[in-house]
Amino acid sequence: MKHFSLIAVKMLMVLLFVLALSATSSAQVPASQSPTLTKVFGDKVLRVGVNPQFKPFSFEKDGKRVGVDIDIANLLAEKLGVTAKIVVPKSFSELIPMLQEDRIDIIIAGMSITFDRAKIVDFSEPYFDTGLSILFNKVKTARLGISAVPNYAAIMSELAQNGKAAQLTIAVTDGKSPQRIVPRFFPQATIKAYATNEEAAQATLNGDADMMVHDEIFLKVWLKENAKDARFRLVVLDPPFKPDYYGMAVRKGNQDFLNMLNVFDLELQSNGYIAQFMGRYLPVTKKVVTQSYNINEDFYGGD
Repeated sequence: MKHFSLIAVKMLMVLLFVLALSATSSAQVPASQSPTLTKVFGDKVLRVGVNPQFKPFSFEKDGKRVGVDIDIANLLAEKLGVTAKIVVPKSFSELIPMLQEDRIDIIIAGMSITFDRAKIVDFSEPYFDTGLSILFNKVKTARLGISAVPNYAAIMSELAQNGKAAQLTIAVTDGKSPQRIVPRFFPQATIKAYATNEEAAQATLNGDADMMVHDEIFLKVWLKENAKDARFRLVVLDPPFKPDYYGMAVRKGNQDFLNMLNVFDLELQSNGYIAQFMGRYLPVTKKVVTQSYNINEDFYGGD
């Protein structure tokens, strides 16, 4: 009987140890009222929707998907203790519907934070500050008398004086925020929408548009990569005429996830991750200022 009692005590101790281990293990996975987080922790996978083509944030290199947003996605997954699954749509405009239909868990895609989008999805705090700039065709705009202007304010002033504002043609990318924003800043201009950033930039180079409005970084990267053809014809006007902010987007009803992303964003900034990731894809010659770069003509050195 005494031997039986000893066995029972040992079994009880083993059971208590297993229960304690189980409790410790489960404590590593935070309890959450976020449906998305619950699914992510359950599946051990974070499905991240990215921009199909937006160098240096998301692009193909040697048959592999790379970029700042991909590095951010992998770091976020690592901190969550899961694996990142990168999902690349055919077009940027598919990302929010994919999020709403639960085909992805989060959007990290160089997506501008806008009021209209915020009615549909919830955004984190900005993880990258940038601005909308102008890729300017100096040859094509000569007919408008603005080929030598230095910035947006000068463009509008000259056009107001010579009465040619309605003759201005601006290239944008279909579905991107400039398409909605440009009419506010250039109310009389003709807007031409193109399927991709590259097509809109090429149209500006070809003279099908007087200028292109888009993110400052994309315009300067594209101009450097096409310097041979664009030299003496195209220039990016500084500074950006409108501030712009990129945020991560999640489905409505995931406040816990959103709170976690805002803390993650603080770590991205304070630990210098954004600068580190950016430096992997662009030769950086200027220092990072707060969340963004001082992007000058010599920002992209080397090849």
